[in-house]
Amino acid sequence: MINSECNPQKRSIMKAKDISNLYLFCQSVEFGGFAAASLKTHVSAPTLSRAVASLEDKLGEKLVHRNAKQFQLTTAGDEYYQRFAALFMQLNDEWTQLSNSQPVLTGEIRVSCPEPFADNFLQKMAIEFMQLHPEVSVTIQFSSGTERFFDEQIDLAIVTTRPHANHLIQRQLFESPLMLAASPSYIEKHGQPERAEELINHQLLSGNNLPYWELKEDGKAIRIPYQPRYSISSLRLNIDATIAGAGICMMPSAAFEKHAERKELVEVLPDVEYPTGKAFLVWADRKLIATRVVAFRDMIFERFGQSAEFLASIHSERNS
Repeated sequence: MINSECNPQKRSIMKAKDISNLYLFCQSVEFGGFAAASLKTHVSAPTLSRAVASLEDKLGEKLVHRNAKQFQLTTAGDEYYQRFAALFMQLNDEWTQLSNSQPVLTGEIRVSCPEPFADNFLQKMAIEFMQLHPEVSVTIQFSSGTERFFDEQIDLAIVTTRPHANHLIQRQLFESPLMLAASPSYIEKHGQPERAEELINHQLLSGNNLPYWELKEDGKAIRIPYQPRYSISSLRLNIDATIAGAGICMMPSAAFEKHAERKELVEVLPDVEYPTGKAFLVWADRKLIATRVVAFRDMIFERFGQSAEFLASIHSERNS
């Protein structure tokens, strides 16, 4: 908790220097240390360190444990950051919105997503966005969930499973029917399953490592345990493996069609009902999201409007 026992004369009036020091403290925390923050704020690392030390002296309590290899918030430091960082972000957005000139977007956007989204879609979009906004940098890391959304300081996440955290805002990007497919060589060697329950005797592949596949056959729900012999968290590489004869793969029907035309894949159990694949875009705060993140988020919504085209593009460049 923020210390209420410190010198009341020190706490009575907040001066401009205090606001400046508090802002530099928040920037140092946001970028993970003085050296990293120096590159983003164009303020020297020693100046940032002195600003935080001055703020600690003003408040009468330690905000950061720091040495050559460590920059870690104290409990008080974490509370100050949580309370004031959002206010500075809101102030920056209000300033930008009231500007008479076209705003110049600056800063970093951190995005997490499953590998196929970056490989076939998001990387191209990020490069285009940075060309439109030269002062913006984009970092993309592979992840299929939101467990480390705040630890990794993620701005936007694309996930295939709906997050349940109340503090995360989500919007569905698209949904796509799924199906099972295998290569002709696999079917020739292992046979074509006639019923869903026969899948337990086959080698199964999927980009999502779920504990089971939930299918429906003749109106009856069936759960197939998913214990793959080979597993990799990449839809594209799973399709590669399926074409190579490694097993039966659950994939979007749009991704299957192009390979079926080339006779690289055949459908398995066409009369079985499969779950629908979905993708969601997730962010942290409806009001206090940075302008650059809003712009990139809106571009994602616009481009993902044609979900079938995106899904059909998976794997296309490697086989064109």
